Amino acid sequence: MQKTTTDKQKEEEFMNEILEMAKALLDLQDRAVEAYRPLVDDICSRKAKEDEVDHLLTWMFDFVENEHMLLLFKKVCRAYFYTYPETVAFYILEYRRRYDRESLKGTKYEYLLKEDKELYEL
Repeated sequence: MQKTTTDKQKEEEFMNEILEMAKALLDLQDRAVEAYRPLVDDICSRKAKEDEVDHLLTWMFDFVENEHMLLLFKKVCRAYFYTYPETVAFYILEYRRRYDRESLKGTKYEYLLKEDKELYEL
């Protein structure tokens, strides 16, 4: 079955809309990096309270797909890993669970992969 001109136009419009959304998402991620950079520099230059570190990592986590935000995220994790090990370890594990699942295989955290699979199979 051949596509009509109208179908082709609709498909092209749909693809253009997706490209525009992708560009908007990339722009949002870039703006987030610029917004968080001074916060990261500030928190890494002093000894912040645990809840402040926790909140910052929470807010940053939504943008760690962006390589520049990931570098900022890692900077905070490195700065506070020995100060607040449980909090930072939680975020590292969440990162691995969401974005680096292969790194969990063969570790004591491999069970998380099975839990996620069970959750999505409901």
